Amino acid sequence: MIKKLVGSLSILALAGCSGAGDYEIAVNDKYQIVAINTMEHDFVRRYPDGAMDNVFKVVVDDTEEMIGNMVEVDWDEAYLIAKSEEVGERRLKHQNPQYWIFDLEWEKPYGPLDLDAFTKLKAKKGIDLELVPYEERIKDEERSYE
Repeated sequence: MIKKLVGSLSILALAGCSGAGDYEIAVNDKYQIVAINTMEHDFVRRYPDGAMDNVFKVVVDDTEEMIGNMVEVDWDEAYLIAKSEEVGERRLKHQNPQYWIFDLEWEKPYGPLDLDAFTKLKAKKGIDLELVPYEERIKDEERSYE
């Protein structure tokens, strides 16, 4: 019994600590992609005091909720585009895909969008970026481990 209790407490303690999978990638001087663990990647605004705020949010019943995990992404100096999927308890992929466009110059998010609306808005704004699987897009980006 005591062995099980100590083992459970150890797992809980480790879950609360930042791990080897936690990192940040600068998109520009204000925005970053943050990997909370190996399965969750968020697009955030970092303020001068170090506080962070998720950029992609949805409002459900008058409450802001964070989006799911970014699974595809690309960016340049003008825009960041992303595809997110819900992160469930079982972490099943391909649940409720949502698409996003973020105008980095005007600091304006568009989304969540379905694939058709995303494709049309991308064309209307003349965005040449293409969604790339997350790991492939970030593989050569400098990561900050804090």
